[in-house]
Amino acid sequence: MTSQNEGPKPGVARSLAELHALGIMKRMPAALSLSSTEPIALPAIQAPSLEGLSVARTAPAPISEHDLVERFDVLRRKHADRRERLAGEDVGPDDEVLLDVLGFANGRLIPFSAREGWRAEVVPEPLLPGFFEALVGAKVGSSLGIELKLPDTYVVESLRGATARFLLEVRASSELKLLADDSPELLKRLGAGTLIDVMRQLNDTLTHERAVEAEQLTQARVLDEVVARTQVTLSAALVDEELRHRWVETERPILVRKALQPDELQEALEGWLRDPLFRADAERRLVLALALRAIAARDGVKLTKPAVDALVGDLASLSGVPREDVVRALKEDAALAKRLEDLALHLATLDSLMRRVALTPPV
Repeated sequence: MTSQNEGPKPGVARSLAELHALGIMKRMPAALSLSSTEPIALPAIQAPSLEGLSVARTAPAPISEHDLVERFDVLRRKHADRRERLAGEDVGPDDEVLLDVLGFANGRLIPFSAREGWRAEVVPEPLLPGFFEALVGAKVGSSLGIELKLPDTYVVESLRGATARFLLEVRASSELKLLADDSPELLKRLGAGTLIDVMRQLNDTLTHERAVEAEQLTQARVLDEVVARTQVTLSAALVDEELRHRWVETERPILVRKALQPDELQEALEGWLRDPLFRADAERRLVLALALRAIAARDGVKLTKPAVDALVGDLASLSGVPREDVVRALKEDAALAKRLEDLALHLATLDSLMRRVALTPPV
């Protein structure tokens, strides 16, 4: 979707759920590899061999004129003149809205559909045909329902083609007045002298982003090979527990704030537990987490203070609070500090692993 998450709120993020929402803990492949309030019996495995591990690098995707124009349009919207619509005023086409959303299909909550503080553009979206079109004319501050047929490309395979109903709260809406492409005021806001300068800067930015994306895809290929070399059988109960951890950290807090009843919460959790794609993803995360933990023990990967300090800096940046406040929060919450150390060790193991892999030129 064309959307933008709401920015972080002031204050120290102390809970594990808050940290996951901020993104810092999403870099860990499996929730169960971290500290938990309940003892979890993870199987002991032998570290997979890295002998002869060779992976072709992923080439950065080329940059087209369409890519540049699309990114320029994003900047135009970002630097547009804005007017916050008043409560009761109609949402207009091309507005930027702030929504709370719950989606239901077949009488159950759609997994991953619960959103709070979701910033999105009121423009057609192929993945949810008719969704944003139905927002035009809705009242700011109102609640409404939108019914539509989920497309064949919908992320939850079992719901493709199903009729879904979304319950929305329109918390805010901004009317945007876009400046002309070559407007001196737009160029001033972009910090550029000419439109050619802007396009040159965008090309540099996209080139960097594509290079980073290519590195990430290369790393994903390496990790796929590590998973394939790891000998372990996971019980269904362990996969259930991994999914339950993820659900508790991500979706459950939103549903509780929306006052869903216990039976509705259980149905939402069961939606995660039953989906075959979710289960396959959870199983892969668990196998990878176990493999990296075993590799770290075998190869003697150690934490370094600079690595931990760098991660603390990431956390401060993501949470939008001063670094010293984050450090204080970590000192006051031993479980949180342990989880951060686990994540730092995970990243250090990844670095060690990537140094040992033979990376060949792109195919």
